[in-house]
Amino acid sequence: MSTRRNPIPWWGRLELRVVSALVLLGTLCVGSSAYLVGLTVSYFDGRWAGALEQAVLVTDDVESFHAGLVAAKISEYEARTRASGVELALGDSAEAPSGDRERLLAVLEREPDLVGLAWVRPTGARAEVDRAQEYPEDRFEWFEASVDLALPGGRTAGQLRAVYLIDPDIDARYQQVGVRRREIVRQQRDKSEIETAVIRVFGLASATVLAFALALGVWLARTTTRKVGQLSRVMARVAHGDLRARARLQGSDEIAQLGAAFNRMLDELAHAQDRLAYLQRIGAWQEMARRIAHEIKNPLTPILLAVQQLREKDPGLSPEFSRMLRTAAEIVEDEVDGLRRMVTSFSQFAKVPEVRAAKVELARVLEEFERAYGHLSERADDVLHVGTVEPEFTILADRQLLKQVLVNLVENAVLSAREATGSPVRVEVTVALSEAWVELRVDDNGPGVAQAQRERVFEPYHTTRAQGTGLGLAIVKKIVLDHGGEVRVEPSPLGGARFVVRLPRFIEASASATQG
Repeated sequence: MSTRRNPIPWWGRLELRVVSALVLLGTLCVGSSAYLVGLTVSYFDGRWAGALEQAVLVTDDVESFHAGLVAAKISEYEARTRASGVELALGDSAEAPSGDRERLLAVLEREPDLVGLAWVRPTGARAEVDRAQEYPEDRFEWFEASVDLALPGGRTAGQLRAVYLIDPDIDARYQQVGVRRREIVRQQRDKSEIETAVIRVFGLASATVLAFALALGVWLARTTTRKVGQLSRVMARVAHGDLRARARLQGSDEIAQLGAAFNRMLDELAHAQDRLAYLQRIGAWQEMARRIAHEIKNPLTPILLAVQQLREKDPGLSPEFSRMLRTAAEIVEDEVDGLRRMVTSFSQFAKVPEVRAAKVELARVLEEFERAYGHLSERADDVLHVGTVEPEFTILADRQLLKQVLVNLVENAVLSAREATGSPVRVEVTVALSEAWVELRVDDNGPGVAQAQRERVFEPYHTTRAQGTGLGLAIVKKIVLDHGGEVRVEPSPLGGARFVVRLPRFIEASASATQG
């Protein structure tokens, strides 16, 4: 039956939704970051710009103050020069006294910031003193001031030239102010460049984040939706009856775990379906066996009686006829006996009792089976080994039917091994335990079961033995399935077949509930 798929519109695809959600989330994150960065930049830009403007104003004030300081110093130097000139002029008594130099030295010694003094007379005579060697011009800043020396009565005494040492701290501070002003101007110029660079870097980072979010969204969406799509396709196949479909999901995320759980559910459903189908087939075969046994059993006794009467009524007139009659009667009796055994097998198969499960000690089941079946056969060299288990280990089972399972498996192993090889038979019954299951294993050294026959051996009337009815293993599987277990066949370490009966363990729920 063909199925029609309903196409999903592009705007409703899960992949597009995931990608859109991631891109939207990335955009919101980038937008929020941009807004916060903008607020931060605006705040610090205002603070920075205000600080730079204040610094410029401070440098302007410092330059004005320095200019005023320099002007005041110049005025001071000029005033001091005039005062010195007045002093020298008032003490002058001749046009060119010989003591000019001494008088200049006295003034020079008195004024520590004077570098030199020169007195030029109107006649051209010149008296000069200095200490330039202490303050070389290549290392210190000088200021030169000159005044005319006027004497009372309008007479001139010449010109006085004075060289002063400029305070180096004033010049150094002025230079520092200039450097700082140039640095502030450079910072003002760089501020806009920094803002542009920040915007460029943030834009590039935002584009990278969005591109990464888009790529991650596409990858994540495709990875996720691929798994979801595969799981959806498997579900669609299962919905149309294909219980063999399975999800092939890699990874350990929730979708992969969902796929694994879905696969387990399908395995359990397929197992339950196979079990139900087998029980239905067994039920049909049981009904047929019951009818066959009924139809065959009824005429067997009259046939046997009729043959016995014929043999008894033989008048003995012809020895050849009597011999032929006895032979025919023996053949009929043998065949009737074979039919009776077959009818008995059919009846046993048709009347497999219902399971009456109860708490059973597994050790007791094994002991009773070994005690009743320990001889294995009439041959002394045949060996049966039955394993042991802890006495307190219990299962929920029908004790009689469980022993019948062991009897059927062991008989099947003995007969198969004897028909195939004729050598001494060895059968081992062992127990394997787990937290939830118990396994009864029956191993033999017979011919084993071929891979292609391992499922069919449990079908009714299917047998690999010449004298087998094909009902023993079918009865075993039905009893095991009625116990909620399973049975399988696999190669045995002894060289033959291993039949494994797997039954659920009995868990003491009442004790744990009481403690809780």
